[in-house]
Amino acid sequence: MFSVIIPVHNKKEHVVAAIESVLAQTYDGYELILIDDCSTDGSAELLLPYESDRIKIYRRDTPGPGGYAARNLGVEKSNCKWVTFLDADDIWYSNHLQTARDLIDKYGDVSFFSFSRDKIFKGDKSGFFHPREEQIDRDAALARFSRRDIFHTNAVAIKRDLFIEAGGFPAGQCKRGGDSDLWLRLLLKCGSIVVSPVVTSCYALDNSGVIYGKSSVERQHPVQKTVIDFIKNNPHSKIKSRLKRLSNRKNISWLAARKRSGDFSLSELSIIYYSSLDLAGFNKLLKLVVPLPITKLTASIKKTSI
Repeated sequence: MFSVIIPVHNKKEHVVAAIESVLAQTYDGYELILIDDCSTDGSAELLLPYESDRIKIYRRDTPGPGGYAARNLGVEKSNCKWVTFLDADDIWYSNHLQTARDLIDKYGDVSFFSFSRDKIFKGDKSGFFHPREEQIDRDAALARFSRRDIFHTNAVAIKRDLFIEAGGFPAGQCKRGGDSDLWLRLLLKCGSIVVSPVVTSCYALDNSGVIYGKSSVERQHPVQKTVIDFIKNNPHSKIKSRLKRLSNRKNISWLAARKRSGDFSLSELSIIYYSSLDLAGFNKLLKLVVPLPITKLTASIKKTSI
């Protein structure tokens, strides 16, 4: 029923745990597709013992940022009706596929499912948890997505046909943020989604090698282009305001990262939809305008006073 796709690029320390977490699933109606994305650290050799009728290994000649091209290749090679993804440095809990199967059986007309997930960052466990199981229409899903990241690559199940119709991950178009752009394009193609409070995966940010909040990002988030194109083609759509709020949230987050890395200039604020700013977005925008030394001084004073 499920094609499970794991892109692997230099994840020698973690990839075995990721694969074993798939093999430990209580529901076994799946195929596993491992994509070696030009690993040079010995990861590829760790995949070989797993190759079987159920587990296929494919290799790419050129590594792709974000694993987007590798995931797309996995979908291209897949044989099942549903596609799921797991990063090579994270794990699924044993209930992931069974939870997905139960919900698919229950909501037969839905093509996009989102589950709750744990996150480990600097040794502390947190996560994102949907408050309840429910089917919500596209507009309500967009409203939630404009406020928070309600999707994660490890915590979704997508009908293969919908994934292909939405265009897949934006390989070759961006280095980061392509997953959020895909979630948006999927939402724009489907009538509703189902969210679940059941926790089925763990996103180990400590394993990613990314310095959170300080990584180099581009001048605009990938969702910006999708939002612009949709509004251009649907000028009277009632979801315009939600798309603009989503674009604002993502872009302000990236501009803040650019400011921390010293790459930011005030001219970059031209991508913001000012009329769609909420209070939280406005406060974050103010921090972008204030010079970084003053921002750091203010934060230091607040910390000392506490």
